Amino acid sequence: MAPLSNLADQVRAWRAAAPGFVERQAKNLGHLRYGWGHEKQVSFVFGCQRSGTKMLMRILDESPAVRIYHENHATAFHDFQLRSDRTVRLLARTSPAPSPIFKPICDSQRADQILASFPEAHGLWTYRHYDDVANSACQKWGAHQREIVSDVIAGDAAKWGWRTERLPEDVVAAIRRVARPDLSDFEGALLFWYMRNAFFFALGLDAHPRMLLTRYEDLVTEPEAAFERVYRHVGAPLDHRFLGRVHSEGVRRREPPPASPEIRALCADLLARLDACNDRARATEHGRTPVAEPALVSPVLILINTLGVGGAERYVVTVANWLAARGVKVVVASEAGSLVPDLAANVTFVDAPLYRVRADLLSVADTVGALIDAHQPAAIVANSLAVTWVARAALLRRPAIPIIAIGHGWPDDRYRLVGPLMRAADTVVAVSPEVRAKLVAGGLAPARCVVIYNGVDCRGLGVRPGPVRAATRAALGVGPDDVLVITLGRLTPQKAHQHVITIAEQLKAGHPNLKYAIVGEGGRAEELAGLVASHGVGDCVLLPGVRSDVGDLLGSADIYLSCSDWEGMPLSTIEAMASELPTVATRTEGSGQLLTDACGIVVPVGDAAAMAAAIARLAADAPLRVLMGQAARERALASFSHDRMVGELATVMAGVVDSLGNT
Repeated sequence: MAPLSNLADQVRAWRAAAPGFVERQAKNLGHLRYGWGHEKQVSFVFGCQRSGTKMLMRILDESPAVRIYHENHATAFHDFQLRSDRTVRLLARTSPAPSPIFKPICDSQRADQILASFPEAHGLWTYRHYDDVANSACQKWGAHQREIVSDVIAGDAAKWGWRTERLPEDVVAAIRRVARPDLSDFEGALLFWYMRNAFFFALGLDAHPRMLLTRYEDLVTEPEAAFERVYRHVGAPLDHRFLGRVHSEGVRRREPPPASPEIRALCADLLARLDACNDRARATEHGRTPVAEPALVSPVLILINTLGVGGAERYVVTVANWLAARGVKVVVASEAGSLVPDLAANVTFVDAPLYRVRADLLSVADTVGALIDAHQPAAIVANSLAVTWVARAALLRRPAIPIIAIGHGWPDDRYRLVGPLMRAADTVVAVSPEVRAKLVAGGLAPARCVVIYNGVDCRGLGVRPGPVRAATRAALGVGPDDVLVITLGRLTPQKAHQHVITIAEQLKAGHPNLKYAIVGEGGRAEELAGLVASHGVGDCVLLPGVRSDVGDLLGSADIYLSCSDWEGMPLSTIEAMASELPTVATRTEGSGQLLTDACGIVVPVGDAAAMAAAIARLAADAPLRVLMGQAARERALASFSHDRMVGELATVMAGVVDSLGNT
C-alpha cells in the first residue's frame, strides 16, 4: 500500500511540474533560432540569500535571449556551488542563447575569482534592506544563521564551508565587537547579512569595471529604469512586458523584531555604503558627475570670522580636512578659536583679524590680500557676508579669483539686506532650499545661488555600548532608567534654549524621569542658569558647558531637541540623527529636508507646548524611540554625509573656476 501511495504522490508532483517543464523545454528549443556563431555575454549573479535574486532571475528568464542556470541546476552546480570553470564554459558554449546567466549565490565570497576566470563575463550584485532579508531568513531557516554567526564569533567557522569561507579579519572583528552571548535568531540573521554583503567591498567589487550593483527596492519600485540597467548589463534587450510580474509587496512587509542598537548600526553603516555606491553608479549612467570623484581645484583659501564653537565653524573644519585629505592645498584664515586643533595637520591655519571687520574693512582686506599673494588660491570660500566683502575688496587690484560664499542662514528680517549684498560672490551656496528662496526673494539673482545640503562626518557617531553609555550618563547625574533629552549649540538667542526650561517645568510632574542637557557655551550661559534656578528645574536641567565628548553624549542620550528660532540646516541635528536619536525640531530652515515622520517630529517655531507634547510622546514609548532612531541614522548616512556635501561643493568650485577662466 505504501508504494502505491508514494507512486500517487510522485504522479501528482510530475503533473504539477509538467507545465513548467514543458515551458522550459519550449524556451530551450526557441534558443536554436540564434544558432551558435554569435558572441555571447556570460553573466553571474551574486549577493546574500533572500535578497531578491530569485525574482531577478525570474524576470531575466522572461527574455528569449537569456538562458538561466539557477544554483539548483544539477549540471551547472553541485551542492549549490558552481562547478568547474570548464563545465561552466562548456554550458555557455553549447547553449545557443546569447545571454547565459549563472546564479552562484553561494559563491559570492569568491566573486572576484570567478570574474578573473571569465575575463569577458559580467557580474551583478543584488542587495536588499537588512530587515527584510533577516525576516525572510528567519522564516525560512529559523536559528540556522545565528548558529553560523555564533561559530564565527567563537572562532569555529571552518565547519560551515562556503558560508564562512574567505571571511576578512576586519569583518569578523566588527561582528565580535557588536555581538553578545544571547544573540536572537533575528540578530544572527542581521549579522549574516552583514557578513555576506561586506564581501562586495572586501573583494574590491565596488571598483570592478564589470560589476553592476543593484538594489532590490529599485527593482520592484522603479522596475522600468532598474531593469533597463540590468538587461543592458547582461547583454539582452528589455521588453517592458517582461515586468508584469514585478510587485513591491516584499518591501518592509513585516515589522522587524527587536535587535541591539549596535548590531543595527553596523548593518546601517554597510547599507549606507551600498546605497552610496549604487547611487553614484546610477548618477554616472545619467550623465551626472558622481560625488565620489569630484573635480578638485587647488589651492583653496577658506575664510571665516572665527573658529570658535558653531555650525559654520564646524562646516569649515569638515570642508578643509576633506579637501586636504585628497591632496588639495588648503589655507584657513580666521581669528583663532576652540576648533583650530580639529584642523588636519596638512591644513595651513592663519590667525587673521576677521572677527569684527566692519570697523576696518580696508585694513582687513589688505591682510587677506597678502594671504592671496602668498598662497595664490584658485578659489576662495567665504563663510559669512562680512568675509565675502573682505575677499571682494582684497581682489580689487588683483587678478580675478572666484569667490564661493556659503549661505549658512540668517534671521528672516536680514534677508532683504543680505540678498543684494551677496552679489559680491561669484556663486552662493545655500545650505537648504529655504535659505536659497529667502536670498532670492531678498534680491540675489537665482542663477547665482545653488543648494548643497549640509553634511557631517558620521564616522564615530552612533549608539554607545553599555559601559560607555552608563559612564557618560552617570557623569551627568542621569540614571539608567531616566530619559535624557539633549540639545547642542551655542548659547545664543537664536537657539532659544529658554524653551527647554519651559518644557522641563511643564513635564516635571507627569514625567519625573525626564532629564535635559543643554550642551554648549555662549553669552546666555548665566541667563539660562538663572532661569533654571527660578523655575525650580535644577534637578532635571543640566548645563554642562562646552564638551569634547559630543559623540559619547549623543550616543548615550535618548531624544534630541532642536528648539531654534532660525537655522540654515543644523549640523547638530544631523549628528543626532547619525547617533540614532529620534529628533524633535522646530520648523526652521532645513528641518523639512532632514526629518521625515519616520525619524522625527517637527513642530512650529516657538511653540513650547508642542515641543513638550512631542517629547512626552517619545518619553513614554521606548520602542518608537528605537524605530525612529534607526530610521534617522539610516537617513543621515544615506543623504547627509560629509563626503556628499564636500564632493558637491568641490564640483561647484571647479565649475566656477572653469567659468571664470573662460570669460
